[in-house]
Amino acid sequence: MKCDHYFYQCSKEYITSIDSGLYDEIIDLISKLPKRQTQREVNTDIFWLLTSKGWAYDTLGGISKSPPADLNIHNIEKSIVKKRNNRRLCLTTSSLGTAWHVDFAKQFGDKLVQVEAQFGKVESMFKDFCGFRMARAEGRLSLGIEIVMSNPGKYFSHRKKSISGMAYFEIAKKTLPAIGIECPIWVVGVREEG
Repeated sequence: MKCDHYFYQCSKEYITSIDSGLYDEIIDLISKLPKRQTQREVNTDIFWLLTSKGWAYDTLGGISKSPPADLNIHNIEKSIVKKRNNRRLCLTTSSLGTAWHVDFAKQFGDKLVQVEAQFGKVESMFKDFCGFRMARAEGRLSLGIEIVMSNPGKYFSHRKKSISGMAYFEIAKKTLPAIGIECPIWVVGVREEG
């Protein structure tokens, strides 16, 4: 897969200032995504690609015992990922008494990066942005990464009804400046090559 980028209150240079390999790690992850038939399969692939690189996660929800063979991820399985998980990194707020978590998170020194892989409704994407904002307001979050489809209608052309109202790259790009969230957010749109 290929990706589109939108840097909201950040830049590629800002991302590499958090960690010199962070930008390339996310780009590499997207490039390794195979074409899948369902959003659930894409989420599963992202789960394995991120957790194999040490990212914490919120939930295992239906994850297989080991990664799909075509991801070429070796020497890892669900029990290992579960044992080393630090779910508290995924918490969006520690002061509101909520149990609201992002999908993935990783600490780079003293800088926290959180990731949402949003293949659901546009409204869920807005919730993701609010979660990033809360973590930033508490001084914990350095960067939020929102992964969406660039064109879900094209990617999932065989599933028109299931993707109605799905979050996508252009709506994220237009929404962030309009709502004025004070938080560095990198929107990554996933698209097929070509």
